[in-house]
Amino acid sequence: MIPTELSRLAIALLAGLVLGGGYFAGLYLTVKQVGRSTSQRLLLAVSFVIRLLVVLWVFFLLSGWGALAMLTAMGGFLIARLGWLRSRFGRGG
Repeated sequence: MIPTELSRLAIALLAGLVLGGGYFAGLYLTVKQVGRSTSQRLLLAVSFVIRLLVVLWVFFLLSGWGALAMLTAMGGFLIARLGWLRSRFGRGG
């Protein structure tokens, strides 16, 4: 691999971590709000659509860098998911 590819993979990993952190932070905030909302279904649906569109948009942008960059970003996304689970439910989550 040439240095440009390594830097792209590092950026893709960072993008996946940030994207995953934002996705699960949004999910956490949505779930916290559901009990106080008068239209829970609408809140859940809008939150899901916004989070999904952001994730798909970023992965679409990364697709220009190839499959390896997308897989690296997905790895970052899954690491962020694991981090959220462990921060909320301890080591066993």
